[in-house]
Amino acid sequence: MNVVFIGGGSFRTLPVVRGALQDPGIFNAGEIRLVDFNLPRVETVARLIMRTPEFVKSGCRVTWTDKLERALPGADVVSVSFPVGSYQVNSLSEQACVRHGVFGSDQLSASGAMRAITGGTVLLGIARLMEKHCPKAWLFDFANPVAVYSGMVNNHTRIRALGICAGFNNHRWDLTRLLTGRDEWSDAFQDVAAAGVNHCSILLRGKWKGQDIYPQLDRIVNRKGWQPCRITTWPAADGEIGRKLRLMAEMRRRFGYVIFSTEPDGFAHLCPELYQQPDGGKVRLRSLAQIEKAARQLAASRAAQDLAFRAHLDRDLAPAFWAQDSLTNGWFAAAPEDAAAVVLRALSGRTREWLAAALPNRGAIRGFKDRTVVEYTLTLDKHGVHPDRDLEVPDCFHGVISALATHQTLLGDAIVTRDPRLLAQALYAYPLHQDERETRALWKQLLDIHRDEMPAVFQKTAAYC
Repeated sequence: MNVVFIGGGSFRTLPVVRGALQDPGIFNAGEIRLVDFNLPRVETVARLIMRTPEFVKSGCRVTWTDKLERALPGADVVSVSFPVGSYQVNSLSEQACVRHGVFGSDQLSASGAMRAITGGTVLLGIARLMEKHCPKAWLFDFANPVAVYSGMVNNHTRIRALGICAGFNNHRWDLTRLLTGRDEWSDAFQDVAAAGVNHCSILLRGKWKGQDIYPQLDRIVNRKGWQPCRITTWPAADGEIGRKLRLMAEMRRRFGYVIFSTEPDGFAHLCPELYQQPDGGKVRLRSLAQIEKAARQLAASRAAQDLAFRAHLDRDLAPAFWAQDSLTNGWFAAAPEDAAAVVLRALSGRTREWLAAALPNRGAIRGFKDRTVVEYTLTLDKHGVHPDRDLEVPDCFHGVISALATHQTLLGDAIVTRDPRLLAQALYAYPLHQDERETRALWKQLLDIHRDEMPAVFQKTAAYC
């Protein structure tokens, strides 16, 4: 296959490519094409790929460029991964959400809606170029909000798109932590099915080591004095992940289900009071000067990381170096479980792969319009998408998930049409504190914060809020 990686200078590119190259047939006689505006960084990634043990056996080429039009002709898959919006704007946006009593993030949130308009304009341009240069290629989007972009591309262009995030692997961590009491990843799951929206899907059924998950989970979390395990693989996130595990147990007790992907903005919509106020609701807000200082520190840190990464070009990288796992060598370790590697194996025709993805519904989940963008578990192969059977969002969650799905679908529509009133309709569809005076004030404030990073026409949306 010929695969284009947009944002190819990212630190995650090398692990993904190594993970895919573990099956040498995927790229046999094909090309790995890296595209990035930062040519020195993307060249470093390319040259390091060519030094990996997997590349030697692959029979493919690696190229790099900062011109997307040069990379697209003849592509079979186009993978997109890049950050959306500046640090300063995104920080101000998320703080505005906090001040108005809602959750802010880069995906399923009020501030995520604004990032969608910013990044969606870029994604739509990529899809239009694909229509011209590689109309039969798949677009694989890892940039948030993935659901908005997948719905937009599938509903408004000739390109087939998959919106996938790392969340589809989270159950292998979080459920294993709950079921074993140990901080570890397990692949001993079978017949797992989930439905909802990205970051807010519901685990409908599944088995772990051949037995139904839910009865096993009940026996663990219903024990007197139960507490989640400590997080040793990522100590800095111990408190955050522990809180999510406790929320999963609480969801099971209250509703009979747990969330499939444990990103915080999903929890913030299903149980906002529990999620947003774990420590009395205290949130540390920063001044503009503090945010600007943090932005400078992050830029300096990234520059230092780039130098450290590039320095590996001048080193003798022995087999032991390449054999390290992701916990000890995250920039370089092979990641065959990464969503991008999974997708490439499936679309190449080498395997059939199970995953969860955001797509227009088209009959996959009962009770949703065909064009509404949702997330569901599926099997992917060279022939396309095959949804799991009997997918239906539980009644108690259907209202909020349907509203979120409609909200994200309308955001994609607004990006394509550049219709400010349609964007206002998308914001109105957002279900938390819907159409309250303070919520309308928040939308206007967010539009102003993102003014310089979105098409100017959308400032007219304030008149409809």
